[in-house]
Amino acid sequence: MQEVLIGEYMKNHREAHGMTQSELCAGICDPSTLSRLERGRQTPGRDTIYALLHRLGLPEDRVFVLVTEHDVEIRKLKQEIKAHMIEFEKADQGDRSRLREQILPELKRLEDITAEDDMINRQCILSAQVTLGTPDGPYPPAQRRRLLEKAIRMTVPGFSLDKVESFRYRLTEMTLINMLARTFSMEGKREEAIDLYRRLLQHIEENGRDLEDFPGLFCLIAHNYAINLGLAGRYPEALKLAEQGQQVSVRYGSYLFLPGFLATQAECQFFLGEREKSADLYTKAGYLLKIIENQRDLDAIRKEMYEHLKMDLPF
Repeated sequence: MQEVLIGEYMKNHREAHGMTQSELCAGICDPSTLSRLERGRQTPGRDTIYALLHRLGLPEDRVFVLVTEHDVEIRKLKQEIKAHMIEFEKADQGDRSRLREQILPELKRLEDITAEDDMINRQCILSAQVTLGTPDGPYPPAQRRRLLEKAIRMTVPGFSLDKVESFRYRLTEMTLINMLARTFSMEGKREEAIDLYRRLLQHIEENGRDLEDFPGLFCLIAHNYAINLGLAGRYPEALKLAEQGQQVSVRYGSYLFLPGFLATQAECQFFLGEREKSADLYTKAGYLLKIIENQRDLDAIRKEMYEHLKMDLPF
C-alpha cells in the first residue's frame, strides 16, 4: 500500500480542481484548519477529513485515519441511526410510528455529543429529522423544502436553487438536494423536479465524479429522475435513463435501486405498447423485491402490473 501525507494528497487534488482553500472547506472547517492540514501541522477528526474528501470527489475508503474514542462513538451511533432509517423508509405507516420513537432517542444522543460548531453531524441530525417528520406523518412539501435548504446551507452557506451548479458537493449534500427535488414532485411540480434532477446529473458529470467510486449517488438521482420523467409522460426519456441506471447498478454492484429501474422500464414499455417486455420487467422487479423482503414495494408492483396488464406476478 502506498503511503502519502493526507494533507499533501488533498492539496494536490484541490489544486487539480482549481479550488481555493476557502472554496474546499466552506461550511466544513476554517480555512486555517485546512491550511494546517495541508502543511502537516494538524489532523482534524475523521468526519471533517471525509467531508473534505467527498467534496473533492474522492472516496473515503482509500484513506486510513486514526480516530479518537469520541470519533468511534459518533461513528457507531450514526451507523445505528442509518440502519434504522433504512428500515423506516421501507416500512408502512404503522411500523414507521414505532421506528420513529426508536430513532428519536438515538438522534438526541448524537445531538448531545456533537459540538456546536460541528456542522457535518448537525446536518446529519437535521436530515434524519426531516425524513422522520412529525408524529402525524411527513412534513408538508413546502416546510420540508425549507428544512432541507437549511440543512444544505449548514455546509454550503451560499446554496440556492438558482445556483445549484455553482458549488462542489459532498455525497450528503447531493443526497439532500435529491430529497429537495422530491418535494417538488410531492407537490405535483413535475417539471421543477425534472429540471433539478437533470442539473444534478449534469453536475456529477461536469465535476468528474467517478461512477466506479460513487455508483450509488448516480443511481439515487437517476432513479428519481426516471420516475418523474415517466410521471410526466416522457416515456422514451424515462426508459433510456432507467436502462442506463440498470446497467450502472449491475456493473458496479449497486443493487438498491435495481428493482425500481426495472419497474420504471416496465411501466414505460407498457405505455409504449410493448406488453410482453413490460410483463417480463415487472416480473423481474417483483422477484428482486421478494428476495430482499421489501413487501411494500412488492405490493405496489403487483398492483401496478395488474392495473396495466391485467396480470399477476407468478408467485
